[in-house]
Amino acid sequence: MNSPVIGPATPEDIAGILEVQEANQEESGGTLSARFSAEWFADAIASGWVIVARDDDRIAGYVAFTPREAQAHIPIIQTMLRSGTNPGAYLHGPICVAEDYRGRGLASGLFAAEREHMDHAAVSTFIREDNRASRAAHLRMGMTQATSFEHDGVRYVVLEAAE
Repeated sequence: MNSPVIGPATPEDIAGILEVQEANQEESGGTLSARFSAEWFADAIASGWVIVARDDDRIAGYVAFTPREAQAHIPIIQTMLRSGTNPGAYLHGPICVAEDYRGRGLASGLFAAEREHMDHAAVSTFIREDNRASRAAHLRMGMTQATSFEHDGVRYVVLEAAE
């Protein structure tokens, strides 16, 4: 296994992104709280809002980051936005790393590339309260817990990074 290369996503990456996304859905044992369509990823990629980690032709991981409006139609995002998050922050996530690439620093590398791309603007995200690994990873990336909320009976924490 090579070291994946981190860079902007292209339309050719969508199938690989969807594969990693599906493997991280709750019904597959993952902790993702939303499912994005190929069309959503195509629009996000065209807008420059997705970064991937590529290992040859395979997508090892990805991160999406958007203005609030791009995800405001999603019920859990609506709940998060009402929880008192920084109104000027862009949204970080989802961030997913394929299982066989975890523990290699890819999430941190993807987040660093995202922060660089966004010129270190303020950012908000949410994570299931019981997802200790993701919370710890985001804290190591420099985010801090800002607030929490409940959606469909599940508790989430909101993490933010300032400009």
